[in-house]
Amino acid sequence: MLVGVLANAGSAIIGRDINRKKNISPLVITFISMGVGAIILMVIGFTMNGLPVLNTKNWLFLIWLAGINTAFAFTLWNLTLRSLTAIESSIINGTMLIQIALLAWYFLGETITIQEGIGMAIAVVGAVLVQMRK
Repeated sequence: MLVGVLANAGSAIIGRDINRKKNISPLVITFISMGVGAIILMVIGFTMNGLPVLNTKNWLFLIWLAGINTAFAFTLWNLTLRSLTAIESSIINGTMLIQIALLAWYFLGETITIQEGIGMAIAVVGAVLVQMRK
C-alpha cells in the first residue's frame, strides 16, 4: 500500500511539473502514461491469467471504460494540473471516492452508513475549503 501511495503522490507532483510548463498537450501526456501503464498491466494480466475471451458486450464495456471513463478523465486531470497545484488537484481527485459511493448507492442499492456519510461530508467540506482560499 505504501508503494501505491508514494506512486500516486509522485505521479501528481511529476504530472504537475510537466503540465505546468505547457510544452506537451494533456492528450499526449495521457496517451504516454496510459500506454506505459496498459503495457505493464497487460503483461502481468496475460502472465497470470492468459488471454481473455471477450464477447461483443465485453468489448463495448472495455471501449467505454478505456475511452471515456479513463482516457477522457485522465486528460481532464492533466488539464487541471496546468492551473491547479498538485495538492489542489489531489484533493479534488479525492472526491472521486465520494462519487463512487454515491453511484453505488444509486445504481447498486448499496447502503451508506452514518459514519461513511460523515466521512464523505468532511471530505467535501475539505475540497470546498481548498477552493475557497483563492
